[in-house]
Amino acid sequence: MRSVAEPEVHDKLLPLPEAVRKFVPDGCGLRTCGIGMRKPMAFTYEVIRQRKKDLNLLLSGWTEDADLFIGCGSVGRLEGSYLGLEAFGLAYGYRRAMEKGIPRSIQIEEYSNFSMTMRFLAGAMGLPFMPVKSMLGSDLMKVEAFRHPKATVLEDPFGSGERVALVPACTPDLSVLHAQRCDEDGNTQVWGQLGDDVWGTLAGRRILVIVEEIVPSKVIRKDPNRTVVPGFRVDGIVHAPFGAHPYQVQGYYDVDVAFRKEYAERSVTLESWQAWVDEWIYGLDGHEADLRKLGEGRLARLRAKREMSGQVNYGY
Repeated sequence: MRSVAEPEVHDKLLPLPEAVRKFVPDGCGLRTCGIGMRKPMAFTYEVIRQRKKDLNLLLSGWTEDADLFIGCGSVGRLEGSYLGLEAFGLAYGYRRAMEKGIPRSIQIEEYSNFSMTMRFLAGAMGLPFMPVKSMLGSDLMKVEAFRHPKATVLEDPFGSGERVALVPACTPDLSVLHAQRCDEDGNTQVWGQLGDDVWGTLAGRRILVIVEEIVPSKVIRKDPNRTVVPGFRVDGIVHAPFGAHPYQVQGYYDVDVAFRKEYAERSVTLESWQAWVDEWIYGLDGHEADLRKLGEGRLARLRAKREMSGQVNYGY
């Protein structure tokens, strides 16, 4: 029998605009997952279209999504580490905010990549903190913005004499995961590169999954080891094929290199970046309009080949 606290199945499946209205209030502590792939970009665009503000971004590695949030004035605070466009260059929306206060100044509390992952792990496990070594001896231990303390140092209580840094648990108000598939209950499967997506998702007080397809529960049960988020933890489901474009989703479509390169080039100046945002975000009324603008030919060229992996015997 379903727990009273768990959302009914028919309450979980939502259109993307409704999901953003329901789960992303102003001031939300937000974690969007995806390290180099499966970025929830359709979600990012919709948050910006709804002009959400004062978000607290919680990240261990963000790219265009954070650059857009910051450049569009949606962010008040940021806790995390790497923020850039990977092989495509610097995040100029982020730079303009930090260097010139355009469109607004933001506060940033810097951690190392690994220490942010450990903060999410602590949050997912219900622990108040996690020990790390990666920040010891660095200026990250010396500079605090708004967390006091952001970390603390403890000597091994078991007598080795080693010192470790303790970093506080990170529990986002909302964690957003773009995944390959889930069932109607929200049992969500991911394959390919995971990064710290599992911990970053499970650390969230609420979880929104955005998927390429919704499949029958029997499909999920036949391959249980790919299930990274159990349905009872999922608060909302959005069905958004190509919702991670221009990023890749293993088994569904490849990265759109030309699109990412164009964004990187047009983001260098404020004027050309704003024109890009007007063209691809404010000038379109939602994800379906995004896909129409991209065109079926372009999407078809990105679709993955059908190459199935080997089967295993679970005995049922």
